[in-house]
Amino acid sequence: MTRKTDSTDPQPRWRDVPITPPLGNPRPQNPPPVSPPMTGPPIAGQTDGNRMRPAGHRHPIGNVSDVQTPEIDSETETAAAPTSLVERICSQRNSSWLVSLVVHLALLIALALMTFRLSGTQRGILIEGSSSKSGDQEQLPAVVTVPREANQNNLSEDVPTPAEIHQPNPAVSSTNLIAPQVPSPIDQSLLAELMIGGGTSTAQQNLYLDGGGMSARTPQGRKEYGDRFGATAASETAVENALRWLADHQRSDGSWSFDLQLSPCDGRCRNGRKANSDSPTPATAATGLALLTFLGAGYTTEVGPYKEVVSRGLYYLRSAAAESEYGYDWQQGGSMYGHGIALMAISEALGMTKRDERYDSDLLHYATKGAFFTEIAQHESGSWGYTPGSPGDTTLTGWQILSLVGAKKAGVQMRSTTFPKAKAFLMSVREQPEFQFGYRSPKAEPTTTAIALTLLMYLGQRPGHSVFDRAIDKLATDGPTLTNVYHDYYATMALHHARHQDWETWNTKLRDHLVRTQETEGHEAGSWHFKDKWGDVGGRLYTTAMCTLTLEVYYRYLPLYDEPPDFPL
Repeated sequence: MTRKTDSTDPQPRWRDVPITPPLGNPRPQNPPPVSPPMTGPPIAGQTDGNRMRPAGHRHPIGNVSDVQTPEIDSETETAAAPTSLVERICSQRNSSWLVSLVVHLALLIALALMTFRLSGTQRGILIEGSSSKSGDQEQLPAVVTVPREANQNNLSEDVPTPAEIHQPNPAVSSTNLIAPQVPSPIDQSLLAELMIGGGTSTAQQNLYLDGGGMSARTPQGRKEYGDRFGATAASETAVENALRWLADHQRSDGSWSFDLQLSPCDGRCRNGRKANSDSPTPATAATGLALLTFLGAGYTTEVGPYKEVVSRGLYYLRSAAAESEYGYDWQQGGSMYGHGIALMAISEALGMTKRDERYDSDLLHYATKGAFFTEIAQHESGSWGYTPGSPGDTTLTGWQILSLVGAKKAGVQMRSTTFPKAKAFLMSVREQPEFQFGYRSPKAEPTTTAIALTLLMYLGQRPGHSVFDRAIDKLATDGPTLTNVYHDYYATMALHHARHQDWETWNTKLRDHLVRTQETEGHEAGSWHFKDKWGDVGGRLYTTAMCTLTLEVYYRYLPLYDEPPDFPL
């Protein structure tokens, strides 16, 4: 054998001597004296003095120049080779390599028995594995890309997300849809919240909505039902003059404001709104109320002389919708008044543009998420308050119910408990034993009674119940207030839907009063304003919109109930 020296090793070693000291007793600090080299091969078990030396033992090396290479018998070296090979294999370095090899082979075998599905997220790729049996043929879910809006740190990107495969519905397979501006599908947590109220069924969907359709909102319908229920040429002219005034006061962004100082007329109209009023009057409420008058006359984005006005108004409401965890919110920092009236306009526009199960998907998108917000905002008592989830009153509840009725008629799904809870609230503010209703308690008032009676008919209350009929009779007997347009609007709807026997008397008095009191000169021509509690809050725009809706009652909604034989007109 030849020796190996290393300039960095203070003690040169033989090639087959380990670098590290052998396991066992620690190496002595001072090496023993160097003995003369052996003239023959070492013999296992040979004694050295008074101690036994193990086979293969070698003396420490002293001065390299004094070391003589021993003569090793070839047979002895060959016999010792297997022992040296086992030691090498079992050394620490080789055993680590073997363990690594076994672990990696086991991992490769395990991976070969698994199938993978990759799902992308913004944070990386998730690998999901599952065992697969031979011959299994799983149908992979369809993958669609959903554009994500860019933020300040990253750009918008298409991220694949799994989607369920549904068979197309033949009834809507030919629908021409307009993609919504904000493609944000309803979150699954919201759908789960929706199911808290229970499922919907055909019977539940049709429970409260027997009539009250909008099919008469056409030129032919206005003529036919106007003649039938009491419209005149003068009242129709008043409607058109009011719509012209409202169109002239639409702002450049498509909205309307109760504050006429902010309108195009720049304050030339009086009675904009009550000065220093603390009542919330958001632009969403003013815009929704104005749009309802155009829709009530049959004018949409597709029909009539105000297509551009209606389009701009709806565009504003879409842009003003604040997306929240529970859908679209039109409070605009004001109250649920703004949300309810805006949703009512969106829902009616959706219903009027529906053609043989074909929807404007943009409006459907906003109506669906807006209605969901309304349902979540309902208080446990069944009412709606100024803020979502707070205890409410009859007036606020009225706008929310009518907006949900419009959405439901247009095809939006509802929780099965929403309307029953609302009806329970109305009955909780009833002044027994009559059907007279209060604001937040059973202390009856004329305006809240008119609101409640109208809502109860939408919620399934039919004429023929003696106590209910007496309340409707009292409305007709008391007559319109002629100045409280809030009361007169709801009372007119209640008598119209009930097909009351005194309808002609009521209608003639109120209709002719409105025609007579409409402004006919100057910049205010076509508008109304009456000095009263509600008129001072909303101002001239509010009063004009409510009077217009009242004069559209003949064809705006079909009566909820047919005319009874003993209720002649």
